[in-house]
Amino acid sequence: MTTLDAMSQRWAVTLLSLLAFLVLVTAIKLNVLEPFDEAAEAWVQQQITPVHTGLMLLLTQLASTGVMVVLTALVAAVLVLRRSDYWLGRLGLSVPGCILLNEVLKYLFHRSRPALAHPLVKLESYSFPSGHAVSATVFYGFLAILLCSSVPSKVRRVAIRVAAIALILAVGFSRVYLGVHYPTDVLGGMFEGAAWLNIAGMVTNRHRLT
Repeated sequence: MTTLDAMSQRWAVTLLSLLAFLVLVTAIKLNVLEPFDEAAEAWVQQQITPVHTGLMLLLTQLASTGVMVVLTALVAAVLVLRRSDYWLGRLGLSVPGCILLNEVLKYLFHRSRPALAHPLVKLESYSFPSGHAVSATVFYGFLAILLCSSVPSKVRRVAIRVAAIALILAVGFSRVYLGVHYPTDVLGGMFEGAAWLNIAGMVTNRHRLT
């Protein structure tokens, strides 16, 4: 793939992600997706078992603030040792940058958490977009991009991308299962994270080329 093709692909993904995010926000504001959220929550509540709950509590920790700080610091340390200033800058813009943006968006939209009779986890902060979904998308997405950049095998690159997507989806589902997010909160976080990840890539690539 040429540099021009890669840039066009990033622009396309970014615009599609932003458009999906805006459509989702509009639908939420108009309560168009409320039946979907309620139906999904009702179905998830029927799947609750001790085994499932233990698994979901484990999965959700993969995008918790503490784990994200540790993992991001470890990746940053490796990049420092490898003297990879480009990837270090891209990591800094991708992960901490998007997490800070998400906090701003939470207060901007000030959507309340799901009102369940017996939530497995209870939080008082705002709900949209899901911070765990954002964190998983930007960190594991960045990690997949970083690994794919040094893997020549196309099959392995596909496997890395599939694994990253599966992990992001699993974290997102865990937030709905635990009763702290609507499915649309999770989708919003993923769209936001995907858009920001590509924006960070375009910004750092432009600086790299100049």
